[in-house]
Amino acid sequence: MTKLTVHCVVKNEEKWIWFAIESIRDIAKEILIYDTGSTDNTVEIIKTIKDKKIKFEQKGKVDAKGLVGLRAQQLKRTKTNWFLILDGDEIWPDKTKKELLNVLETANQNIWGVVVRAWNLVGDIYHYHPESIKYKWPFAPTGYVGWANLRVINRGLPGLYLRGEYPLEAYCDQTITPIQNYGSRHLEFLTGRYLHTSYLLRSQSRHVDKSILNRAHKQKIEYGIKFPDNFKFPEVLKKERPKIVPNPWVTRSKYESIIGYIANPFKELRRQSLNLYNP
Repeated sequence: MTKLTVHCVVKNEEKWIWFAIESIRDIAKEILIYDTGSTDNTVEIIKTIKDKKIKFEQKGKVDAKGLVGLRAQQLKRTKTNWFLILDGDEIWPDKTKKELLNVLETANQNIWGVVVRAWNLVGDIYHYHPESIKYKWPFAPTGYVGWANLRVINRGLPGLYLRGEYPLEAYCDQTITPIQNYGSRHLEFLTGRYLHTSYLLRSQSRHVDKSILNRAHKQKIEYGIKFPDNFKFPEVLKKERPKIVPNPWVTRSKYESIIGYIANPFKELRRQSLNLYNP
């Protein structure tokens, strides 16, 4: 079986961090978690997960350069063939994890990374962001559109290292070429997705969220698209959780729904106009 290390760097992620870790814990050999100065319940929530494979450290506050330095530390500590980058707002369903493991088991020696798409939630857990813009990963297979991220990387890539500053850092090979710049010859593209709660409240309040590095601009007021009644949410969301872990099934307020509904057509018009310039 393929062995996988998880890299996770967090700060003030109390709303979703328990679900993120629990969603990926079963397929990980080791989980490296660094906290960078959380002031909410993030640290306490992480400590409720009793598992020897979790290596948790509190690193204190860092800037954009320091955050990348922590990721570099995790890279150096990784002994497995593959590692998965997990943010505190990402929740994986079983089906996508199964597909990932199958891909890693059968990947040839020239595969350097795995790209995974996400449902970006807006308003609450029941709605997701439209994908009207033809977002397309560079050199991805035909028809592979939507928000996607390089989420799993081959530790054996010669000269693998990190360059740049958060949020524009990149994992590069020995020729200083970012892994994501290579196409399907060196990348696998999963059909499954994970839930991404980046646009939802992630800490105790919007005020706290806006104080976090690169998070202020991620608060979106938009109605979005409601998941169909038969949509299968990640199994971990229905798992029994400690009392300190917030309820994920909270709907947005009527005020937010009304404002989002009013904003929707204007934002959709903007996305459609961008499509004209990104055929």
